[in-house]
Amino acid sequence: MFLLIIGAPDVRAQAQQADQTQQAFKNFLAQGDYNNANFYLQNGLINPEQLDTGQMFYDILHAQYWQTLNGPNQKVAVLHDYLGKLKAFDINQEMTCDWRNGRVQSRCTLLNDLAASKSAVTLAFFADLRLDLNKTFPKRTAATFDVIHRLGTSFSLADIQMLSQKGMIFGDEVYEPVALAAHYEINNTVSLHRNVPRGQSLQMPDNYLSLNQLNFMDVLIVALGNQQGYRQTSEASARDALLCQYVTFVAAQMRPSFDYLGFVLLKRDTFRAAQIGERVRARNAIYEPFPPACVSLIAGMAQNHARINDVMSLFAARGDVETASWLLSLKAPATAATGATGTTINQ
Repeated sequence: MFLLIIGAPDVRAQAQQADQTQQAFKNFLAQGDYNNANFYLQNGLINPEQLDTGQMFYDILHAQYWQTLNGPNQKVAVLHDYLGKLKAFDINQEMTCDWRNGRVQSRCTLLNDLAASKSAVTLAFFADLRLDLNKTFPKRTAATFDVIHRLGTSFSLADIQMLSQKGMIFGDEVYEPVALAAHYEINNTVSLHRNVPRGQSLQMPDNYLSLNQLNFMDVLIVALGNQQGYRQTSEASARDALLCQYVTFVAAQMRPSFDYLGFVLLKRDTFRAAQIGERVRARNAIYEPFPPACVSLIAGMAQNHARINDVMSLFAARGDVETASWLLSLKAPATAATGATGTTINQ
């Protein structure tokens, strides 16, 4: 007696076909061809309930629109609305993202992607699509750091004001020091920004491993100590000047977690007495390596520094008598010799 066995359908083949069908549907969406995309829905080839519409939106946004994304984009808005009607999704959730041509898979967020590489008007556009500009995630640095780190090169004080009007809060958030230190590391897959070049670790205060968290003023100073790749250029000077102005503006609101004066002076080799008032020509631009706003800021830090003699001695030991003398002179109320007046920052 023979038993006839009818083979079951090849589950793997069916899964592969389903993946191909979904990819074809996704390709039409990426092309903005909603007529052909609707064919898959109308004929039951795609079940909206089985779609990860949030991931699909994220993937298409980066693949199709990211390189030219600058401000409001009607095609992106239509895509967001179309996918949201198929199946509601949270634009703020972490997404799967590939790095190094698919060889490394990580988790990314649209908010951090945008803050690290796009403009304020682009962030505002996505805020209108319900992007939460204050969303934070464990082990991931708040997006406000990328905004302030790019202040003067990609963002202005007016941009910060506009983002504040869109609900982005600057000042209330706290930052995990270890996550911040690894924020731009090339092998850091936790806080990876997709399509953003990776770099080296941020320079951090010496005692950052003993700190539980950093406040907004702390990270402003960290940003000032890290030049974002611009060195000895007019761009660097403009960025420094604007950042120093902003630090001065918010200085009285928060208590330092580390020695601001020592950190900035040690990390920034242009912030020296010999360069006060110096002007340098670079191509068609003239800039100041030590902008007046930063001179005033350093003076304000020095005037109330509890260990100003220690900082002064450090520069004396290095043979920089001019900077040592300048710092020593700042202990007195008058700073007429340098023209530097500034905001007081208690250390």
